[in-house]
Amino acid sequence: MDRFPGSLERVSGFLQEEYKRAFRHEYWHIGVVDAPIETFLEPDAQPEVRWLPLPDRGKFYADPFGISRGGRTEIVFEEYDFHSDMGVISWVRGDGDGHFTRPRVAISLPFHASYPFLIERSGEVFCVPETAQSHEISLYRAVAFPDQWARVGTLVRGVAGVDSTVFERDGMFWLLCTDQDDGPFSKLRIWYAPDLLGPWTAHPANPVKDDWSSARNAGTPFLVDGELYRPSQDCSHTYGGAVVLNRVVALSTKEYREEPVARVGPFRDGRFRHGVHTLSSIGNRTLIDAKRFGFNGTAMARSVRASIAGVWGRVLRRHATARTENAPPN
Repeated sequence: MDRFPGSLERVSGFLQEEYKRAFRHEYWHIGVVDAPIETFLEPDAQPEVRWLPLPDRGKFYADPFGISRGGRTEIVFEEYDFHSDMGVISWVRGDGDGHFTRPRVAISLPFHASYPFLIERSGEVFCVPETAQSHEISLYRAVAFPDQWARVGTLVRGVAGVDSTVFERDGMFWLLCTDQDDGPFSKLRIWYAPDLLGPWTAHPANPVKDDWSSARNAGTPFLVDGELYRPSQDCSHTYGGAVVLNRVVALSTKEYREEPVARVGPFRDGRFRHGVHTLSSIGNRTLIDAKRFGFNGTAMARSVRASIAGVWGRVLRRHATARTENAPPN
């Protein structure tokens, strides 16, 4: 009989997680679907995806948002670099034939940036990128879209906002996100304001939702027959495992309720079939991203160093605790 089943299970689980961190890394990529976003409300929707050209192996693309005008499609997205372990906001321009320019940097910050959510208002374009490491949610205005931006100000301070999504509904502006420091995958929070520039007020019911399978944002909210739908991530089994489309049934300064109505699983007909975590509307088309698992030497080395540092740190803490407990009384 196994005398230490609990200990063996914990060791086994630890080794499995360390193996995944060291040898199984996520590569995300973005594509275009020639169908409007509401198409994904249909059961088992799996429209054809036109993938953008692949980046260098040391990078991946994720979180696409865009604007289509004058026969051109301009997309901003996260360009992640395994070497720096950081993302910048980059952009590409596409023509009607599906050709895209090489990526260029749009917004580069001294910390990781991703999920460049776009807002069009009064002829101007604004962006709310994810900058959780700064512990604030900031607003940028396009001086010349998509490659010149000016920071307008801070919408919410003291919050490590993840995948912040902003929209206007019933005469109010609504900001939805999760918090990197408290439930980044599971706890949905809301702020509301009379204007895009604020002042923003935290919803009294925060977190309005606590659910790993449908809380974290996953793209642009959209309307169908007057009803509001919010894309969210299903992270119950893996980060960005699928997108869940939720129908918002109550939205006010006192309550928030929604119900899941459709699930968009990974695209099984290509390389990127291990997850999907963005659906964003761009006119009559939809931008998506999807992931595959692969190996990256730089990420492996970083994971190993982090694991060793973590184990060594625990050893030192235990040693310090033992010395304190065994020290003679004064």
